[in-house]
Amino acid sequence: MTVMMPQSVPEHTPAAEATMFRLIAEGPDLPGYYCLHSLGIARHRRKAYAEADLVIIGPAGIFCLEVKGGHVVRKQGTWTIGWPGGKTYDSKEGPFVQAEGVRWALLDFLEPRLGPGTRKEVLLGWGVAFPDITFERSDPEWDRDVVFDQRDKHESFGIYIERLERYFRRRLSETSRPQPPRLSPARVLEIVNCLRGDFQVVPSLGDLLVESQRELVRLSREQFAILDLALNEHNPRIMCQGAAGTGKTLIAIEATRRLAERGEKALLLCFNANLQRFLNKPLVEGMVGNARISTIHRFLGDLIRSAGMGSKLDSAKAQFTNSELIETIYPDLFEEAAAALIEEGQLPQFDVVVVDEAQDILSAPMMNCLDLILDRGLEFGKWLIFLDGGLQKDVYGRLDPRVLSHLGNLKSATFELAENFRNPRGIVSEMCTLTGAVLPICRRELVSSVDYVTFVDAKDQARKLRALLVDLIKKGIPAHEITVLSAKKREDACISIFPPDVGKEIVYLDSEGGPLAESTITAASISAFKGLENNVLILTDLPPPELMNSWTRSIFYVGMTRAKSKLFALIDQEFLDARTKLN
Repeated sequence: MTVMMPQSVPEHTPAAEATMFRLIAEGPDLPGYYCLHSLGIARHRRKAYAEADLVIIGPAGIFCLEVKGGHVVRKQGTWTIGWPGGKTYDSKEGPFVQAEGVRWALLDFLEPRLGPGTRKEVLLGWGVAFPDITFERSDPEWDRDVVFDQRDKHESFGIYIERLERYFRRRLSETSRPQPPRLSPARVLEIVNCLRGDFQVVPSLGDLLVESQRELVRLSREQFAILDLALNEHNPRIMCQGAAGTGKTLIAIEATRRLAERGEKALLLCFNANLQRFLNKPLVEGMVGNARISTIHRFLGDLIRSAGMGSKLDSAKAQFTNSELIETIYPDLFEEAAAALIEEGQLPQFDVVVVDEAQDILSAPMMNCLDLILDRGLEFGKWLIFLDGGLQKDVYGRLDPRVLSHLGNLKSATFELAENFRNPRGIVSEMCTLTGAVLPICRRELVSSVDYVTFVDAKDQARKLRALLVDLIKKGIPAHEITVLSAKKREDACISIFPPDVGKEIVYLDSEGGPLAESTITAASISAFKGLENNVLILTDLPPPELMNSWTRSIFYVGMTRAKSKLFALIDQEFLDARTKLN
């Protein structure tokens, strides 16, 4: 049965509209469809306000119906509609132009909210219903396929919807435009909620998280399919590129697990210390002893110290910045230490090296270090490198394109991950609006958007953050599934300057530490959380979108794509004004 919204029409609804409403409501063959009666549209292209008599939304697409009761007369370009001797009205547009105009107004409303690809991803059509008469006129202005008249009342309304779908798909084909896919139940509900939110059944945030986890478990199985192609003797060197949410980290973990289970000595490296801590848990659970995981600077530092050069490293840490240490000091000291360890037969050799978030590591000095500890080196050894060469690379800006090109020339197999498995579509769409990124293929069907919370100054941001955290806890959201991220450094972050007292411990992930208790809320800078994810994310200290440069764009990109289920963002008036202009 079609879901009618509202469930009944108002008392003074025109008789023809009431008839159509009843025909649709009683039709047995439209499961998964919604019918919105009298949908007002305030952003019509030609009028200050317009109204669609009926909007049908379902797997076939969206169809705007104009309903006309009584007789229909067109004389010298003017339409007269109604019963003779009774109430009639004149129109120079006519019902067909009205129906088509409402369709474009509806599209103008949906695109900013569902993403710029809505036009290509949703079949959007229109029709005109004359339930009181047989309408047989032909005209260049319309086609018979879009007309519903008295003859159609004796058949199922679903037949008319099928006719509209065939007609508008045929029109797309005739004009060489792409065919939109049929809509999933989740996509249909997302559109319905966008158009008539007052009538939506809103699941609790807790229910949203449960549904999100169920969906993620199902999708994770599909992500491993690439490993069946990649992990074989014909592909000893693999370069895998993918944007945020495409599953690079998940695949890197599973690849390391499988290689270790084969008896190969595997090393999984990343740059981010927080990422290493979170990777350790799934690897330790059920992982055989052949695998090791570390950040690259910790791994190099351990070997430098094992060669008796710890004092040199400590001295350098007191003199140089983190960037200088990572880009120059660690590689130089490691090469010196490696020479000593080779003489003693103590330099470890790994059968395979796996690098996650490699865009933060791919510099020539770092690759020289890996060349020394990989059996047969980078040219002939076995390695898997996972990276994002898009906006994420600008967070640290360490990706050397010459190194990337060199690795590509070492007879490496290249795989491209194009589908986002992590983020709900509404969140990704908003991220693309802010950053200008191309909307990826989103596999999530979970209906979840970005909730903006406005504040007036720094103290008010702190108050709003505390209120939001308290509300989430009251709703039963587990503390460990909540993370607060800041676009600023830890010492300048709102959560550091005004620590919120919410009855739960808040741990900043920039600090060293062991496993975190489930009663703990986490916090971090956005850059420090790169490669990680959580169910509920709260973004703070955001710059306005109009100040976008390569770094701020990457910060929005990384921060927003960490959310698996729900994303909140605290914003000031300047941000809100800039965001409004993007519509």
